[in-house]
Amino acid sequence: MKRHTAIFGVVVTLLLTLAAGFFLGRWSYRPVSGPALSGSAADARQIYTCSMHPQVRLDRPGKCPICEMPLIPATEAQRSDGAAPALTLSDHALAMASVETTEVTYRKLNRDLRAVGKIQYNEASLATVTARVDGYAERLFVNITGVQIKAGDHLAEIYSPDLLVAQQELLIALQDGADGPLVETARLKLRRWGLTERQVKDLVVSRKVADRATLYSPITGTVIEKTIVENSSFKEGDVLYRIADLATVWAYLDIYEFDLSWIRYGQTVELTAEAYPGRLFTGTITFVEPVLNEQTRTVRVPVHVENKDYALKPGMYVSAVLKAAIGPDGLAAPTGVEGKFTCRMHPQVMKDVPGACPMCSMPLEQIPGPAERTEHAGHGRPQSQAERYFCPMKCEEEKVYDGPGRCSVCGMKLEKEAPPAVSEGRASGGLLAVPVGAVLDSGTRTIVYVEKGRGTFEPREVTLGPRCGDLFPVLKGLAQGERVVTRGGFLIDSQFQITGHPSLYYPGGLHAVAGHAHGEAGDAGGSRPPVEPAAPGEQPAPDAGGHRH
Repeated sequence: MKRHTAIFGVVVTLLLTLAAGFFLGRWSYRPVSGPALSGSAADARQIYTCSMHPQVRLDRPGKCPICEMPLIPATEAQRSDGAAPALTLSDHALAMASVETTEVTYRKLNRDLRAVGKIQYNEASLATVTARVDGYAERLFVNITGVQIKAGDHLAEIYSPDLLVAQQELLIALQDGADGPLVETARLKLRRWGLTERQVKDLVVSRKVADRATLYSPITGTVIEKTIVENSSFKEGDVLYRIADLATVWAYLDIYEFDLSWIRYGQTVELTAEAYPGRLFTGTITFVEPVLNEQTRTVRVPVHVENKDYALKPGMYVSAVLKAAIGPDGLAAPTGVEGKFTCRMHPQVMKDVPGACPMCSMPLEQIPGPAERTEHAGHGRPQSQAERYFCPMKCEEEKVYDGPGRCSVCGMKLEKEAPPAVSEGRASGGLLAVPVGAVLDSGTRTIVYVEKGRGTFEPREVTLGPRCGDLFPVLKGLAQGERVVTRGGFLIDSQFQITGHPSLYYPGGLHAVAGHAHGEAGDAGGSRPPVEPAAPGEQPAPDAGGHRH
């Protein structure tokens, strides 16, 4: 019973669609005033087609040889002046199709790129406390993993025979004078074996050997690993503690390779974690790993995140949104860090003025501005772009030179290539945009319908950028101020097909296509001859597939 009901519903839907196409086709079309379609009488004759099979085109009224529906009038799609063919719909048809149009304007667009990631330690903040001599752990001041410590806090008290001997060597050297070469050698040996400068000075002042030495933390952070146990022995080179500064963490995002062009140095990233509903964290992209994961086809991108309250824990999963602004070229726009100064070894360092890197003391380098930018293969930072010169006489087929000089043909002084002129909208960083509803996409070509006058439309093939919310940036095909159809575009496209005009799936327009081809895309160019009607009492001529109608 359910099966019969479903079949009945499909049949009713098909019948209603047939009726709507038939009546809309009969009510909508009226010829467009303008240049003549052709100068010959053959081109001026009335053509009839089927609203359900627009590939059928006959020179007299009748019934469709495929579905037996009455044929409706059609017109030739090609104009003698080579202009884009237009079609006019009546006011009644516009009302039935609920056609709406929108003006094409410049807009500032952003593309939201979403990704998932995982919180990890900031690699630059990791430190280890390593045993530099053999010894024994007499007492542990930090005996719990996860304890927060500061730089200079005591960690453990150890006993080492090697340190006792080194202290004795320093005291013996001091007997020959405080400035002797042996004294400096002995002092350096103690510092290299883990004693601090303060401990060495105390030994020089007291002239007493300490049988136990205290180890201190080199950085402020959290003890993330403890391998030393009280009253146990250790060997030279053993790791006693691992410490990480969690005031800053890295969120490693997995970015698919086809999205890498939208990743730029200095971009701001918004992060959310399940542990803190409603809370928003922000970070900055400072690097892009140079290796692609061949299994997942992703690249890891570390995001530098300030974590002063230690809310983000290493191992947490986060969701990220990268708001990539789109520039006039349809690519990711500059992020605003251009002109600042950074360190090649520590790209997370960003300063407004030149100077030395606070982490490695290397001279900071200025980040190139927007006019000089090209994509850097390593982490998306901009580099300078070469200037171009040409001969004013346009010699050698307008050859372009990389630097100033003279033309190799006529000897005239080369002129610098002027930057392309941009409109007011482009100059402000905007981009032409159309609503998503205006775009008809067949998978191989993309068109919009442009309103040329009241009820008059023409198809326009366009080149679009990536989707930005409810808008598409237009890179080619439209001009500012034109109006595009945002509602009813598919109904208008169907009328273009019925009347033989170029449309979404038939860029060359529909001419006669034989028999049961049913509008295959391969016949869109009108490569088959028209289907001529058979004389009374005669069988129709067979088509290319051997079918008769």
